[in-house]
Amino acid sequence: MERLASFCAVADAGSIARVADKDPTRQSLISRQIRELETFFGVELVRRKGSGLELTEAGRELAAVGRENFKGLADFAARCAGAPWTVRMVASNSVAYWLVLPRLKRLEKDCPKIRFEIYHEQTREIVTTTREGTYDIAFVHEDALDSGLKKTVLGSVGHSVLVPKSLRRKAPTDLTGLVRVPMALPIGGRMRSLMDDLAAKAGITLQVAVGCSSYLQSAQLFESGMCATVLPDLALASLEAARFHRLPVPYRYRLCLAWSARAADTRPALARLIAQCGTAMAFE
Repeated sequence: MERLASFCAVADAGSIARVADKDPTRQSLISRQIRELETFFGVELVRRKGSGLELTEAGRELAAVGRENFKGLADFAARCAGAPWTVRMVASNSVAYWLVLPRLKRLEKDCPKIRFEIYHEQTREIVTTTREGTYDIAFVHEDALDSGLKKTVLGSVGHSVLVPKSLRRKAPTDLTGLVRVPMALPIGGRMRSLMDDLAAKAGITLQVAVGCSSYLQSAQLFESGMCATVLPDLALASLEAARFHRLPVPYRYRLCLAWSARAADTRPALARLIAQCGTAMAFE
């Protein structure tokens, strides 16, 4: 158990030195523990990469197994002590802000003695880190999932162009109505490509006043009245509808709740929470 705990700590930190806090005696001990694990399992678990370490395929698998089992033991210890146990959730910034956080109070009411930690990552990292046990529950596009995760569909997320009425009094019926409207659009990515394609088909060029790296940045510029923008429809509930025009965009994706099957199997309390979370976070 001690050897496996040291290995999992190194897997998370990326180097022995970080875990040992640069203590040479502690570094030597951890290095020996990892070698003993490699001898026991008969596989290479780590390899050198620059000044740090890189996990092998076997190392990543063992780290994932170790994380889930240690979390299960921590859950059990917390319940025995009557203390809260920890659940780590991960989502994109926009999903966390407009879906997870507004509904967390309801989930917390139904699930006492749980301490929630909310993280944000890019889609690819969400899938990888959840599969490897870094996070317990993920919110992610269905088309990004792989066979290493189980899922339940929460709903279909649409997108809309939102135009402050202070910038355009009359509601636009299509993109041609946005020719002279300053816009805050993503710097790159799928949505920016879609907007550029739609504008080209309409025979116009959009006036991009600000390029943004997140929907939250776009939303702040929109709410200030400086720019029109494109946002996921999850944001609409937090906005004052009387202040803007809305033009739907032909793009939707299904948002899923995802988790590692191994995590649910080794942590019964987590399996129950996942079911409750699916109900609390579902939307039309």
